[in-house]
Amino acid sequence: MGLSASLSIAQAALQANANSTTALSRNIAGVNDPNYSRKIASLSTTSTGAADVTVTRASNPALFNRLLSSTSDSQAAQALSDGLDQLEQTVSLTTSAATSESDKSTTRIGTSPADLLTTMTTALTSYAGAPDNPSLAQAFLSDAQSLATNLNTASQTVQNVRGQADSNISNAVDNVNSLLSRFTDVNTQIVKGTATGADITDVLDTRDAILKSLSTDMGITTTTGIDGSMSIYTDSGVTLFDRTPNKVSFQTTAAFADNTVGNAVIVDGIPITGPSSVMPLTSGSIAGFAQLRDSTTVQYQNQLNQIASSLITTFADSDQTGGSAPTIPGLFTYSGAPAMPTNGQTGLAANIKVNANADPSQGGALTNMRDGNVGDPTNTAYNGNPAGAAAYATRLNSLVTNLQTAQNFDPASGGASSGTLAGYAGSSVSWLENSRSTATSTTTSTTAVATQAATSLSNSTGVNLDDQLSLMLDLEHSYSASAELMSTVKSMFSTLITAMQ
Repeated sequence: MGLSASLSIAQAALQANANSTTALSRNIAGVNDPNYSRKIASLSTTSTGAADVTVTRASNPALFNRLLSSTSDSQAAQALSDGLDQLEQTVSLTTSAATSESDKSTTRIGTSPADLLTTMTTALTSYAGAPDNPSLAQAFLSDAQSLATNLNTASQTVQNVRGQADSNISNAVDNVNSLLSRFTDVNTQIVKGTATGADITDVLDTRDAILKSLSTDMGITTTTGIDGSMSIYTDSGVTLFDRTPNKVSFQTTAAFADNTVGNAVIVDGIPITGPSSVMPLTSGSIAGFAQLRDSTTVQYQNQLNQIASSLITTFADSDQTGGSAPTIPGLFTYSGAPAMPTNGQTGLAANIKVNANADPSQGGALTNMRDGNVGDPTNTAYNGNPAGAAAYATRLNSLVTNLQTAQNFDPASGGASSGTLAGYAGSSVSWLENSRSTATSTTTSTTAVATQAATSLSNSTGVNLDDQLSLMLDLEHSYSASAELMSTVKSMFSTLITAMQ
């Protein structure tokens, strides 16, 4: 081997060492960056001994795609679980403190409609046993008012959760549009760099980071062209990006009522959420919030309305004379009185209330509950006790019987399709708790999968500091060997020149 060839080899080795050292420095700097992939410097030489260095990055498309999908699944489950946690407040327990210094105990009091219905039924039964006792009458009235207020509050909580989900969708859509705008610039750099042979490894890392962020808001899939350009689609197949981004649009709803339908998220004119969508998102936070807003909360609201309509029907006043006076709302009434509501009529849980005609503080009389003419005290047809007998219990006993009688409920509501009102209210609590438990379990499992996918991807493409420090020693040895070779060649050149002189 000639001295010139030896010198070229030494120079190529030093060039490779320099480029490998640069890649090593980049790797060490990115060791704690979850979006950084390991850089690899590769050397090839020409017939003349010149060095050609190429920098690539460690990648694992299968693991990366798994991370994207598992992240989207996790975020959808988390959005639904968080909403159900808020709805759970409507059936939670409260703690009643001890009433005296000697009484150290506390009592757990249920605040769900089912619990309050049970408490009210007990009070009604006691009142029916002593209809001349005003204290028992007042206790029953107070429990009825607590139940009505609870339904009002629960309904408001449902609408608040719907409104928050709607706002969260809006924020997510804004984030998606921002990410797609950033993606446009990065994708352009990659296409240009691919064409010119430039080092685009850091730009590819940036593109992957954008995809990770995008996958938290919606499920996505991608395809890559031979020029390095990437296209993005929703998990249902709607195009988000193909050379240019498609606009993702959404209009928030100012206020939610029972029958308010939330607006759809639209991509390029195609709705991807809501009942009208033929290509709906199946994962990502937007999908979770949409399910919470348009399905879960709507179903629970229907259950509350079912309870409210049943209460109004159960305690309705009817003609006690056998005449033709219409049945009207009695103890429990609403804004549409004196008409009777339909089964599960929208808006009932939000505005059900105890009739003022039964409340002495509002000018009413407790005895109207006993006599059966709460709805219209001026109409004698509804008064089953015209003589005003203090021990009259017929009306109160009939109300107890009504509460124990099976009824039909909307089977689509998620609660029992038939049974007593107490049974239906209990099934509503079970539905909510089961839904919350399922959502929590799903969140736990999908989050574990996403965490495992991130760990696997990091192990495959990330930086191991121990490996890099070991490589640093190898590069030091390589540099020493190359330097020694150059020193030897220099010495041989010097000897040759001296001999020629």
